[in-house]
Amino acid sequence: MLHEIDDLRQERQRVEARPSTEGTPPVLTVFDVVPAVDPQDYIRRVRTVLSAALDLAITESFEDDDLPTEGIPDWFAAASGATGSEIAEFSRRGMDHYHAAVNEKSWDLQWWLFEFDPDNEFRGWAWWDVTQSGDGRVRVWTDSWGESFFACDELRWLLYTAGADEVSGPFLADTPEWAQEITGQ
Repeated sequence: MLHEIDDLRQERQRVEARPSTEGTPPVLTVFDVVPAVDPQDYIRRVRTVLSAALDLAITESFEDDDLPTEGIPDWFAAASGATGSEIAEFSRRGMDHYHAAVNEKSWDLQWWLFEFDPDNEFRGWAWWDVTQSGDGRVRVWTDSWGESFFACDELRWLLYTAGADEVSGPFLADTPEWAQEITGQ
């Protein structure tokens, strides 16, 4: 899927605040997450990384071999092999869960960031919202253009390394299901 700059700007806005129900696609996809950390800290981590990645998608040309990484949180850069820093315990644990669930190697930070290139046709999702249930679970909502199967391992990597014990999905869900949930801070 190509992501136009205007679409990326809207996606960036949705990372920061819950979108209006007006204009919501009829079907969204949802990932159910069991965070091993405080859900609010978890949500903040995910949003911070996505904000930085989408800022790059909007402002950078993606013509160089390396993208700037100044806005990427240290914990995510370390988990993605970009620094010699020690990997945070929540990320290390999440990485172990990612490897067990996906059976893939760790994502290199530059490789991960290039998934946000507007001309990249492989990122099959756009951020929609994040909600939180009373039992501490987190739900990550994406727009996958109605597809139930799409490329999303870069999102799964972020969700795990931000401190998830378990990530299940994606599952198709009707918009009213999302609209009745409480957005996570």
